[in-house]
Amino acid sequence: MTRLVGLLLGQVWHAASEVRGHLQPFGGWADGEPVEERGDVPDPEDFYTEYCTSDGGHGRPVVFRGAAASWKAIKWTDDEDLLWRFGSQRVTGVEHNLKETRAGGQVDGMNTFGDFLNAYNNSDIYMVSNVPKKMMKEVEFLRCMECGGYLRFLDTQNFWMGRGGSKSVVHYDDQDNINCMLAGEKRFVFMHPSYKKDFEAHPNSAKNRFGWVDTDLDRSIPGYGAFMRIDVDKVDLIKYPGWRDVKWSYADLRPGDCIYIPYQWYHQVTAKPGRSINVHVWYWRPAAFDAESCKSGAGARPRGPELGGSAKREEARAGNAGRIAGLGKNRPE
Repeated sequence: MTRLVGLLLGQVWHAASEVRGHLQPFGGWADGEPVEERGDVPDPEDFYTEYCTSDGGHGRPVVFRGAAASWKAIKWTDDEDLLWRFGSQRVTGVEHNLKETRAGGQVDGMNTFGDFLNAYNNSDIYMVSNVPKKMMKEVEFLRCMECGGYLRFLDTQNFWMGRGGSKSVVHYDDQDNINCMLAGEKRFVFMHPSYKKDFEAHPNSAKNRFGWVDTDLDRSIPGYGAFMRIDVDKVDLIKYPGWRDVKWSYADLRPGDCIYIPYQWYHQVTAKPGRSINVHVWYWRPAAFDAESCKSGAGARPRGPELGGSAKREEARAGNAGRIAGLGKNRPE
């Protein structure tokens, strides 16, 4: 009997060893395709038609190389300078766990940017905060958003900072996202929304072949929102065999680069070792492109402070009330 058990275990081990990518980092089961890259930023209408609403409305990610290279924020390279200039600024969130689990919770005592700067290099914490007010003056909207209606449907802006090596869960967002790298490097891995039916079938159960959980359906599951509860460093392709047939794409961002992430595209983000900073804006995609706003001359490029304006946020929420009502919780990375 003991010999039979040993033989069976040996067969299982051998079968697992034959599966490409088993217990390897996320994506190891296949080669990924690079996301399209551009050395410029398209005008707002081309952005809307070529990227936001292409592919039957799914949109498609695109990298804008160097799009943020001229921002003042690209000079956020020295923590001592940031501490002196912005240390007293209030922050809205610092999370435990560079490797996201959605269950780490908020770090106590992190009220100001200075609190974070004095702690993050020696602890397993990661900032996910609204961009502090004074720092907004050093970031901008990209040219592709300057008219057409995008700025009427803003949701929120986030500031991400860590000592490097952070890893997100696999998730999607309910809004379009433009994310700009200001320090360090990150890899973004994408899966098409057409996988939704397969990915999310039988959530919170062993029947799901990808590890998808939705905490809104079962409050006993640790964390928040909906995401893949898998180990992105060692993906178990025996327990979650569905991944073996999934195609994926990727983009590697360096300081000054920005990426557009259409809503409901599944993605996972990993920071390389070393200090990293990125900022992004979430907005609800306009149902139709407002060409008149581009003709009126009202589309002068706005800078960061307008992003946090309460009146503009309220306008966005009111204008999109019907769409917002059907959306789930934001799923930050």
